[in-house]
Amino acid sequence: MQRAEKKRALIRGVRLPQGAEKLLSLALVFFDALLMNAVFIGVFTVWFGGLANAHIYLNAYMQVRWLLLGFYIFFGLLAGIFNIRSLSAASDIFSHTSSALLATFISFNLLTFFSRDLAMLAYNFPRPVFLLATVLCALTAVLLRAVVSTLFRPHPLIRRAIIIGDETEARRIIKHFHRRGGVRFRIVHTLKADQIEDLAAEVVFRHAHEVFVTDPSLNLDQFWAKIFYNRKEEPHEFKVRISADYRKTSGTVALQSLEDFPLITLPSHPLSKMQRAYKRTFDVVFSLFALAVASPVMILTALLVRLDSPGPIFYKQKRVGRYGKEFDVLKFRSMRVGSEAKSGPKVSTADDERISPLGKFLRRFGIDELPQFFLVLTGEMSVVGPRPERPFFVKDYYEFQGRRLSAKPGVTGLAAVNSRYYLRLTDKVTYDYYYLDNYGLVLDIKIVFQTVWVLLFESNKALHDKHHELDGMKKLPADEYNGSNGHDD
Repeated sequence: MQRAEKKRALIRGVRLPQGAEKLLSLALVFFDALLMNAVFIGVFTVWFGGLANAHIYLNAYMQVRWLLLGFYIFFGLLAGIFNIRSLSAASDIFSHTSSALLATFISFNLLTFFSRDLAMLAYNFPRPVFLLATVLCALTAVLLRAVVSTLFRPHPLIRRAIIIGDETEARRIIKHFHRRGGVRFRIVHTLKADQIEDLAAEVVFRHAHEVFVTDPSLNLDQFWAKIFYNRKEEPHEFKVRISADYRKTSGTVALQSLEDFPLITLPSHPLSKMQRAYKRTFDVVFSLFALAVASPVMILTALLVRLDSPGPIFYKQKRVGRYGKEFDVLKFRSMRVGSEAKSGPKVSTADDERISPLGKFLRRFGIDELPQFFLVLTGEMSVVGPRPERPFFVKDYYEFQGRRLSAKPGVTGLAAVNSRYYLRLTDKVTYDYYYLDNYGLVLDIKIVFQTVWVLLFESNKALHDKHHELDGMKKLPADEYNGSNGHDD
């Protein structure tokens, strides 16, 4: 009996005592540095073996290896590859480790464009050699982590959980996670389905890590609105796990499966630390590039706006940003001064009579939005994200108060490039949620290129035809607001 228990314990791995995970993380850094250095030296030795001046190439690598290691540790910490708790699934081990090494490869090569000395060293070894060594390092790191995750188990992490809905079903799910090890849930509160109004307060007050929703029919819009809009501050990290309706999982609902259990998982922070670092770097680099390229256009636009109609060159308007905080969006003025004096705030459309002739041209090519890249540099906005809405409209729609506010608003976005003026509210929010749930640097780049394509090649006629076509359709009250990207001067 004791032998069988020892055998099962060996298969599951040795449980680390509390506090030993940091030592294991340091050990992973050390062995990564040792093994990857050996891989690079081996690749260089084999590739350039037999050459009379092979030592030149190897010496060049030896001078940059500490820089490479620094990049790798930085991106590795963001990806969590030195944390044994991040090594529970083989797919996660491979994707996170590969991402850290790929980011190291890209960052090093980008840095060579700004440093002549570094470029001269990098010139001594071809890119294929460097890329091959990076790939082999990825395989080595993945293998090392596979061994570590097999031999060791982390000390159980206690996480506070709140249940709303069927408590029996929630306990069944929690029991499943307990069997997998590494985490223990402590139920701090239980709510019935009709107590949804109290959920946000309980999550914040009890600092819950997990929320188990066992009633798939519950509408969580009000919950997310209280988390992101009402409090006006960043929430703590937690996850909402929604059990799937078994009647709809046979082919009508796409699930995000977590640890082989079918759950829809919605995090309070849709972007990981590594993704946030990628995104901020992309925002700064692209904004500097865009402002440098567009500076002549912006100077000319400022002059034309001044000559077109009396009033200021720039237009400021309050918009709702991340976590419900208001900020002043900055644009070139495209409407006549006092346009809302009689009508009050109303949605802008493609054929809005308040827009000046020059303003129509500026909006057609998105030139009026260019000053917003200054807001990207200051951190108020992002290049890509949900378009910011006016407080007048946000306070009336829970959809605009919810998960859309978990990310910085964007100069452009997925909803904006798919339809500039004629999306229904529900369509617009769906696009934004898709962006948050499927974020990636490649998606940002794709949306930027798609934005340029729409602005340059989509005709005004197409915009007007679609706008008038939807105007003639009978819509529900919630769909009457199309959430345009325009502003009302």
